[in-house]
Amino acid sequence: MQLRQLLPPEHIFAPLDARTLREAIAAMVAGLARAGALRDAGVMERLLGQSHYRVVVPIGERAVLPHQRTDAVDELVLAVGVSPTPLDAADLGLHAAPQVVALVLAPPEASTLYLQTVSTIARLVRRDDIIDALAAARSPEEVLRIGDLSDAKIQPSLTVRDMMGHRPPVPPAAPVRDAVAIMIEQRVKALPVVGDKGEVLGIVTEWDVMRALLPQVPRGEDAQPQNLRIPGDLTVRDVMTRSVLCIAEDMGLDEVANLMLNKDVEQFPVIGEGKLVGFLSRGDIVRKLFGN
Repeated sequence: MQLRQLLPPEHIFAPLDARTLREAIAAMVAGLARAGALRDAGVMERLLGQSHYRVVVPIGERAVLPHQRTDAVDELVLAVGVSPTPLDAADLGLHAAPQVVALVLAPPEASTLYLQTVSTIARLVRRDDIIDALAAARSPEEVLRIGDLSDAKIQPSLTVRDMMGHRPPVPPAAPVRDAVAIMIEQRVKALPVVGDKGEVLGIVTEWDVMRALLPQVPRGEDAQPQNLRIPGDLTVRDVMTRSVLCIAEDMGLDEVANLMLNKDVEQFPVIGEGKLVGFLSRGDIVRKLFGN
């Protein structure tokens, strides 16, 4: 299937008349509702209000990918919006100022096509040439003339690229307490540790931190857990797991699932051309295949 089959002209909003990212998404959703693609025009606003940190994913500095499975659509809906000027995304917790918004909504049962479409779009908008062409487009027709975009194929089988998430990498010299703060904020159990060139040096997990701080765990009736502090000079390098199995982004989902079971590994850094490109955990697979 080619991407153009999922992207009719009435699902392309170029140019977008919006000042903020929230306004841009609202305008796109309203346009989709007018085109008869949505049963419920309020779906995205409710989703943004509940869990925007999971629903809106920044891709580089100039593109965002709002996506969700929802009963508000009967089939997968793809829309692309282009703003002539950068959008203010601060109210959604993003530091980027995007111009391109790619919106994907799918019914709960359409997990495979949903994941494949999100992965394909994310891969495309990481390319500077496509982002430049989209930012310059002033009509749906100009967007559809971007051949590498409209002719892109959605692959028939799921790969690691379709399933992986993106965890903030930390350098080995980072304080452990900074890594813990990121894990708490992002609600994740592990972070990849990378070198200056983006190469994977290991991972730091909740278990690594607990093992390092075990001597401080309160004991007895007089223990005061509220007084615990992570030493400021304790670095990620001091606690991280160095022996870590990495996987390639084009590995098949069935292959990596077998690897997880046979090796009893819960999470993998994902590499492409020797550099970190993503992160995949058992939880990612379960949530993306079966969650809403």
